Amino acid sequence: MSASYLAEVSTESATGEIARIYAEIRRLGAGPLVALVYRHLASQPGALEALWRSVGPMFGSGELQERAWAAAREAWIGSVPDLTDELRDLGGDALARAADVIEAYNRANPVNYMILCMLRVAGTAASPIGQPAEARPAWSPPVPIGAIAPIPAMDVLPANVRSLVDSFAKADAPGAPLLVPTLYRHISHWPALLGLVAREVQPRLAQGVFTPAIQSFEAAIMEAAARLAARHAFVVDPLLATPAVRVVFERFGQVIPEMVVIGSFLRRMLVKV
Repeated sequence: MSASYLAEVSTESATGEIARIYAEIRRLGAGPLVALVYRHLASQPGALEALWRSVGPMFGSGELQERAWAAAREAWIGSVPDLTDELRDLGGDALARAADVIEAYNRANPVNYMILCMLRVAGTAASPIGQPAEARPAWSPPVPIGAIAPIPAMDVLPANVRSLVDSFAKADAPGAPLLVPTLYRHISHWPALLGLVAREVQPRLAQGVFTPAIQSFEAAIMEAAARLAARHAFVVDPLLATPAVRVVFERFGQVIPEMVVIGSFLRRMLVKV
């Protein structure tokens, strides 16, 4: 039996308000990605719109993004393997394109986790949390990361590549839809690189090598989120308190910090080439 994956609304199929929010996420996040957490929320009626009503105004100030990027700047400072020869065998063009994909996730994931922490700190309420936002100078996003390879659909991957991508999947219970962090699906464009990533990342995850860095990043973002929540008034839409949406936040809240650290690890690994 083939695996089932989290429902999502792809960027290519999005229309109307969903498409507008996707465009704002890309513009204000200065990158080409709409992360899986948003694509999955878009599959639940009204959920993405409720999220954007809650945090979208703060996105416009840039403070949320800047604090998230600062907290993740050196998410992994430990050692990385020297894979110079194996990576060079991929070819310079492929390596550069893969590095662009990884960097796009490194820009998006810290912001995604900051949003989840903002909601966790604030809880849900019908009235503003914190104080009225103080005036800030007009903010312009940084130079965006340019176009990257498209996210491949799981059902078009060769069986051996799909199996390798599935080996990174997160499932809450037997038979539950799989949460496959999109980074691994994305770099399946380069199966040899995906194989190297699996070889180097999965044992470190199993052995807890990344755990201290993940916990440190979580603590830094939670502290920043608490300060933002205290300083800025925002209303958390009651729809975000429904059980179905809370499960989404809980699942992704466990996965995204891990991906921030792994993305930092992969960036440093590629820099050595």
